[in-house]
Amino acid sequence: MRKRIIGLPLLLLSGLTQAQAETPDASAPSAMPFSRCFSHVPLLVDSATGDTNAPISVTADLLDATRDGKIIYSGKVEVEQGARKFNADQVELEQISRDVLATGNIHYTDGTISVDSNKQLTGNLNTKDTELEDARYQFHGEPGRGLAKKVRLSDNAGQVDLNGASYTTCPPDGEAWKLKASSVKVEQDEVFGEAWNAVLWLGEVPVFYFPYLKFPVKDERQSGFLFPSFNFGGDNGTDISVPYYWNIAENYDATFTPRYMENRGTMSQLEFRYLPIAGQDGTLYGEYLASDDKLLNTEWEEDARWLVNWRHNARFDAAGHWRANVDYTKVAGWDNAYFDDFSPPVGQLVDDQLMQSFSGGYYDKRWQLTTEVRDYQILKPGLATMPFQLAPSVALTSYQGFGGFDLGFDAEVTQFKNDGNQVYEATRVHAEPKLVYSLVNQPGAQLSADVGAYYTHYEQDIPANLSSYYGNQDPSGLGFTTDSLDSNVDRLLPRARLNGTLVFDRETQWFERDFTQTIEPQLQYLYVPFKDQDNIGLYDTTSMRQDYYSLFSDRRFAGLDRISDANQITGGFTSRVYDAESVERLRLAVAQTYNFTSPRVRLYPNEELSDTKQSFLTFEGDLNIDGNWFMHTEAQQDTRNHRLAGGNITLEYNNQGKLAQVGFRHLNQTYFPDASLTDDLNQLGGTFSWPLNPDWRLIGGHYRDIELNRNIDSLIGLRYDSCCWAVSLVWEQAQKESKLTNPNEVEQETLIGLRFELKGLSSFGAGNSEFSPGTDLLPYYRPFNLNN
Repeated sequence: MRKRIIGLPLLLLSGLTQAQAETPDASAPSAMPFSRCFSHVPLLVDSATGDTNAPISVTADLLDATRDGKIIYSGKVEVEQGARKFNADQVELEQISRDVLATGNIHYTDGTISVDSNKQLTGNLNTKDTELEDARYQFHGEPGRGLAKKVRLSDNAGQVDLNGASYTTCPPDGEAWKLKASSVKVEQDEVFGEAWNAVLWLGEVPVFYFPYLKFPVKDERQSGFLFPSFNFGGDNGTDISVPYYWNIAENYDATFTPRYMENRGTMSQLEFRYLPIAGQDGTLYGEYLASDDKLLNTEWEEDARWLVNWRHNARFDAAGHWRANVDYTKVAGWDNAYFDDFSPPVGQLVDDQLMQSFSGGYYDKRWQLTTEVRDYQILKPGLATMPFQLAPSVALTSYQGFGGFDLGFDAEVTQFKNDGNQVYEATRVHAEPKLVYSLVNQPGAQLSADVGAYYTHYEQDIPANLSSYYGNQDPSGLGFTTDSLDSNVDRLLPRARLNGTLVFDRETQWFERDFTQTIEPQLQYLYVPFKDQDNIGLYDTTSMRQDYYSLFSDRRFAGLDRISDANQITGGFTSRVYDAESVERLRLAVAQTYNFTSPRVRLYPNEELSDTKQSFLTFEGDLNIDGNWFMHTEAQQDTRNHRLAGGNITLEYNNQGKLAQVGFRHLNQTYFPDASLTDDLNQLGGTFSWPLNPDWRLIGGHYRDIELNRNIDSLIGLRYDSCCWAVSLVWEQAQKESKLTNPNEVEQETLIGLRFELKGLSSFGAGNSEFSPGTDLLPYYRPFNLNN
């Protein structure tokens, strides 16, 4: 028989729905892929938008009414409302008191949580309070589940109380860990649940006791202690962090973390996040250690070690035209080893430089006006010079199309400052108009003519004496003199360029498969007249690396302080191979520039000009053999002296979690003076990440300098990864500079990392716990450029 009923189902549905608040990730995906770990996990069904006033159907084998006012549903009782379902063997309803009793095979689900009990459910339709005995719960869409001796649901208070409760993310047949608590309380309007007398069990062994524990039950924020982190071993010794989260307001929060390091002392860490208005967000982060115990008996033993970082992003209008950004990081001026010793989670250290940048501007589809103030903190002792500050720089970039014509105009005004002694400074004004006309623009053929000019004005502040790095006191200097540098310089250079490309293709077959091959010759002529520029200092300019794409640019130098003369023609071709599914399988590119007259503009006065009229013959190749095997190679050949200037080759296998990569890199010291090489560079290495079986994975990496016959970085690691817990062991030996105590020495440092992870709870470990291919000094990356 079938009968509609409102009161009883609403009691069950409104009360039990609260139990879903215990899920630690409310944003779990709506469908979880089948695997050995999650085959027991029901799919997540979105029931949040369900109508609680929708009709409710009740199905039972029998309906009986007694003289004392009791209604009894028995035999496969099913209550259903949308995604919410409730089953029991028998349900009794007292019509006067409105008490409810359900017994036998009780099952409830609402698409986000399932609750089962073989005992009984009691409740009241007036108070809508419900109580279940010996209940089992399982979240949908994620593996969290557990048991409770008693579950009490209070509808009026919006509260769930569990007595004798447990929680784990392990599958039913492999419960490696669980959290047991004498009582747990979850309130519907609160972000965190509370547990008392909680014990962490590993297997059948209790290992940690929490008298009181707060845990997140919603994707919202609330003040309280977060899970601590534990690290053991390494230079810091025992390393324990206990973060406290402060939910200041809806758009402000902070995290304060005391960090105890056995060998160094106690550090304070503070992160403050803010969202002041729509379109703006930022983070202030700081670390402070009053004194470092490892620096006892050194000149820094009483000095504080600290770091400050500020990141801010702002959009001032709905369209996003007006923007501003801040990226500022600073440590104590003497503390060159801060990032090596403490590994802060903020700041970008590139070539031992910390960037400090304030930028902003107006961004439009066809033009942008931006400004930036930029400085660097150098974390390397003994440098002969400091990078120049932008104080500030204002830049305009614009582009407009007029039929077959494209008009562009770039300009900037930059003031360069330097904190070094006996260093020139300058204000630079640069303007660069250009006009591009498309002579031919057809499928398979493009030809464009490009004319423009470079105008640059410098006002240079030249000291009475230049430091040895910039001067000509010794052969290693740049060779500038106070007489050769001019206080005011105007430089005007015209430019003309003609660039054309053809594309030929043909259908072919290899290995009984259909392919399309292209041949794409490209030719460019570039003319820029010569002008002596030794009277201009170097502020942001260096030589540009020669590769296929740079040969077709109009610059030989990166930066505006040097505009190279050019009377040259560049020729090259690219050949691509596509399979029948239009997947690019092969790309080969080769190019070379021929100068009718050798370039005479030099980077600095002491640079020896080459009389060669040919650039390197550059080659690049990418190969995708079958979607699993890949290869990339580059080479720069000195065709005049028949020597390889530089090159590299990488071979990789990558298939369904199996990864292996090997590479070789070569640089000839003759052609790369900026690399400060004492000999040719020849480095060979590789990395891998390989599953031994579904639970065990092995990673490794080794990179070696063949010329110096020494190890650069070596790593080997093993990880056991089950459905709900993991353990990894990593051994690594790498080069490390002692930047404070022995800055000129390179040592081999050995690191051992051990980490345990209880999935869905926390993790703890020691040393370097990253478990990924690559090494600390040479992380893994994919150098392949095919369009797949």
